Amino acid sequence: MISKLRIASLLLIHVFILLHIYYFGSETIGSIDFQEFFHSFMKLGVINAGVFLVVFAFLFTLIFGRFFCGWACHFGAIQELCWYILKKLNITPKTIDSKLVTILPLIILLNFYVIPNIYHAYNNQWSLSIAINQPEIWEFLPGFIIGSLTFLIDGFLIVYFLGKKGFCRFICPWGAFLKIPTSLALFKVRKTGNCTLCHVCTSECPIGIDVSYEINKFDKVVSSNCTSCMNCTSGCPSNALSYKFSNPLKEEYNLNQFLTKKSAYTHSNISESFKNIRKIDYYFLILTLLLGFSIDSLYGMGHFMAYGIGLIVAYIILDYSKRHSKGIRVLLIASFALFFIWHGSIKYSIWNGLRNYHSGNYHSSIINLERVVNLYPKKIGKFHIMLSEMYLDSSKFEDALEHAKIAGRINPEHVAPKQLIEIIRSKNN
Repeated sequence: MISKLRIASLLLIHVFILLHIYYFGSETIGSIDFQEFFHSFMKLGVINAGVFLVVFAFLFTLIFGRFFCGWACHFGAIQELCWYILKKLNITPKTIDSKLVTILPLIILLNFYVIPNIYHAYNNQWSLSIAINQPEIWEFLPGFIIGSLTFLIDGFLIVYFLGKKGFCRFICPWGAFLKIPTSLALFKVRKTGNCTLCHVCTSECPIGIDVSYEINKFDKVVSSNCTSCMNCTSGCPSNALSYKFSNPLKEEYNLNQFLTKKSAYTHSNISESFKNIRKIDYYFLILTLLLGFSIDSLYGMGHFMAYGIGLIVAYIILDYSKRHSKGIRVLLIASFALFFIWHGSIKYSIWNGLRNYHSGNYHSSIINLERVVNLYPKKIGKFHIMLSEMYLDSSKFEDALEHAKIAGRINPEHVAPKQLIEIIRSKNN
């Protein structure tokens, strides 16, 4: 019964999303997204629909745990659907046990959402305002191609390689944001009967928690990844689990609950379904960050897609490729290395080129931006405009004219290239 209610809830959420996008639009309510709390309220002081969502989710989590993630998150639903499809295809990936499920989402949350927005608010005017219909629904959402690829990579491939809800466990910054209120939640899954150690609860957990281990060691599920889906309580054959309230003043908290649980996932009933890679965690983290950073924002991709690709490729290099022959492994690693070094050099050149352009160091900026326009498959008119302006300032009129014309071909509707061509020709004459 509970499982059917949860599926109905997740389906209903998608209906509301479609109604919001295609029927109601942004006239009354703008983008309802977790990132609005950081990009709008934290950065600018703007209170919008996304801010109300985050505040409600935070307070609700303090009482019921990460109920939002288990019952109302559309992306979590997509991953559960992917897991279901894989099982129907007789493909059951092992769920990866790693410390990165705590570390990486926190890094993404702090690096992209908390620190830069607090820094901006500190250095700029910050004032409270209310704009429920802002921003527009699509303002921060990717286009169809990037959006589809994000669903494929973070919804399907990451589940195939890393197991149950790989995105939620390893990347999602909103999950990281809700970890503290989850740990303090009044309602939790608790041991209320005799456990037979069948581990059905662990097998049924959609987010890969060793429920049996935790309820027998702590008398409750202590993992901050728990999404209060209640699959474990409804599926327990001995009725040993309940989703139950406890007085916070009588609740026991100790550091062991939050530390690495080395004995988890080792019982013979479930050991074949999980894979421990904690010995290579630090290599896994460093490589994921390097790979993700090298492609983040290129081709219009967002943080989630970039670090999803980085995470998958890092796992393939460090562990998955070991299942293949040495020749195939070398070929995979060499191909990935070439791809990411290529794009890492593009990413660095863009950053360095723009930095020197804005500081007036045109010589260095030209070197870097010329490298970008030669290496980057995606043609960006803005870079050619900048190069044209810098060549014009250096009286290199032929180079300036060439880049202005290229910018005009890339963006024929823009007036800037046309105006620049006129200026170059007038000065050259």
